[in-house]
Amino acid sequence: MSLVPRQLTEANVLDVWESGLAGPPAARSLLLASMAAPSGCSVADLPLSALNSLLLELRRGAFGDALPCAADCPECGECLDVTVAAGELLPSGGGGAVAATATVTSYGRTVTYRALTGRDVRAVDPAAPGARQTLLRRCVLRVDPPAHDLPDEVLEDVARRLADLDPGADAVLTLDCPQCGHGWDAALDLAEHLWTDVSGYAHRLLHEVHALARAYGWTEADVLSISPTRRQFYLEASTG
Repeated sequence: MSLVPRQLTEANVLDVWESGLAGPPAARSLLLASMAAPSGCSVADLPLSALNSLLLELRRGAFGDALPCAADCPECGECLDVTVAAGELLPSGGGGAVAATATVTSYGRTVTYRALTGRDVRAVDPAAPGARQTLLRRCVLRVDPPAHDLPDEVLEDVARRLADLDPGADAVLTLDCPQCGHGWDAALDLAEHLWTDVSGYAHRLLHEVHALARAYGWTEADVLSISPTRRQFYLEASTG
């Protein structure tokens, strides 16, 4: 198995963008993470912190370390524009390759559970009734004494411990509003942030192909074979 990860480049970004268009957000997350993973790695079975590490590394390599973000203050509604370094969001240790397990005793039942994986998130429709409980049940490995269906209270005990089991599974920004002074934690969807970058880049690239195809009669392959610097020259020359 090759240990060399693939990269997001002009040569494949259009294929990645087109492949991700029809899928739900969870599928796009796995698609993007696979671009930064070693060939043959099953990204769907990685814990969420490891997936986030791959997404951040891909983002740094393709678009740089700085992630511009926007959030509305929940207290006064002020819109905050902040920039965070991707390196600051990397999980400590880079995220494990295997979902860790742990045990908790709750309401008379001993529950062994594991960290959530990309496959778990992909399998559950977030809009479906009871989606949260369905997702939590997927990470339960064993119950003693056995139970056909765990009460929600037990599942919530498991949920409260998942962050300790897999630090870095959720990317969180600590923000302070300069307008009213309110402080809060805001979740950052790394996959969606990266997908926005990929989609924006793909659209810009397609517009360049369109403009140069009209000006010179070139095919898409012709345009993409030209370096970005030379392509920019031809774009300027065609409109000059």
